[in-house]
Amino acid sequence: MRLTRKKAIELCIEMWEWLAETGKKKDDYPFSEKQFNYSSDYYPESRCWFCEYCLQHKDDGCKGCPLGGGKCECQYMAYGKWDDAKTPRTRKKYAGLFLKQIKTLR
Repeated sequence: MRLTRKKAIELCIEMWEWLAETGKKKDDYPFSEKQFNYSSDYYPESRCWFCEYCLQHKDDGCKGCPLGGGKCECQYMAYGKWDDAKTPRTRKKYAGLFLKQIKTLR
């Protein structure tokens, strides 16, 4: 499936809602065939639908990322703090904040 910007945002919201609820890491997210019509052993680039969107659209790096405005910004957002978090409680907190940032893109 070729991702549109809208579909990438929708899939990111779905994933980050789960991460905010569970406090788990992206490696634990239950990617499924129904999400993207690939085999069950397929994962999006960097386990991120925005990265996959950029890859599919032949983007050089993060220029086309819906979050970044032309450059890789996610590490400087709540995502960076979520990525560094050591406990499920802290991951829940920052996943929720990052989810709010993603929802503004709708």
